[in-house]
Amino acid sequence: MPKVMIVAGEPSGDLHASHVARQLKALCPDITLFGMGGDQMEAASVKLDLHIRDSAVMGFADVITVLPMFLRKQAYLKQRIREERPDVLLLVDFAEFNMPLAKFARRQGVSVVYYIPPKAWAWRAKRARKLAKWADVVAAIFPFEAEFYRNAGANAEFVGHPLVGFAQTSLTVREAREHLNLCEMGDDHEAPVIGLMPGSRRSEIRHILPVMLEAAANLAEIYPKAQWVLPLAPGISHQLITACQQELSNIEIPPIKIVEEATYTAMRASTLLLVTSGTATLEAACIGTPMIIVFRTAPVNWHIVKALTPLERSGLPNLVAGCDIVPELLQTELTLTALTEQSLDFLRDPQRREAQQEALQAVYAQLGTTGAAERTAELVLDAAESL
Repeated sequence: MPKVMIVAGEPSGDLHASHVARQLKALCPDITLFGMGGDQMEAASVKLDLHIRDSAVMGFADVITVLPMFLRKQAYLKQRIREERPDVLLLVDFAEFNMPLAKFARRQGVSVVYYIPPKAWAWRAKRARKLAKWADVVAAIFPFEAEFYRNAGANAEFVGHPLVGFAQTSLTVREAREHLNLCEMGDDHEAPVIGLMPGSRRSEIRHILPVMLEAAANLAEIYPKAQWVLPLAPGISHQLITACQQELSNIEIPPIKIVEEATYTAMRASTLLLVTSGTATLEAACIGTPMIIVFRTAPVNWHIVKALTPLERSGLPNLVAGCDIVPELLQTELTLTALTEQSLDFLRDPQRREAQQEALQAVYAQLGTTGAAERTAELVLDAAESL
């Protein structure tokens, strides 16, 4: 009976790991699953030794504040590896935390499968060579990522992007608006629906939502019938959004419909999305909604990232496409004037929106077919059987 330890450290990793766990149970009902994760993994029959509450962080400054907690959790999980001797350690994303575990497990003779590996192609390329030594299999989610890791000496397999399996909705734009009660105001020319996606971390909300709200106030003067929707990311509360709105009491922010557990419906309903750089941009690409990518973090984080990152672009759709198909407003470029003007350009030019949608369809086609979780589960079982 195989025994697999799974480690995920953030809500997105918890979700992707839960899909792999369900596939492992379906392929091998007697399998034992344990490790670190969240509610999604627990619901997928993973016995949690540690919960990920308060584990999600953003940037170097945030990592420093939680470093003692991280080290305690790592030490505990290393102890569990020694005690339980799992057949396979399945690591999911969360590179700063998981890379040391990969090294430790390899030294203990435990097979390692890394799903959603570190973005070494973006920065710290030496990580790829290290992971090539420590991981039996790298389950890559982008085709160029698999090639990058193979060139570094890793046994890398392109399993497809997990979003292809669930970042979708069968609703039409009108049906999505009806579902959210957003459809009564007319067509996009007079009454566009603008989606605000300020991020999935509290630090992102603090740095990015205020300028989104200020831009909304500007746009509402030009499009008084426009409607606004903000799909809440997991772990982000209404109270946090409301607090940001209250801090801008000196401007007239238009009414914003905050929705929960309807992210893809909100994306489909939107004429345009203002979305923080990250996984949400790729979700928008899967849905096919035009977007503007934004990002802002603490200055110390930004200076470190810029010093270490050789990439010319940040947004995942642009990275997959290999060119700038989506505008990016990053750090100092993210100003009220720039965000307002870029939004107006899209809202006034349906041909520009259509051109981006066509480019996003090409990005979607590069992400592989459905079944990333099942293919990853098969790699885990193969690793367990090879012992």
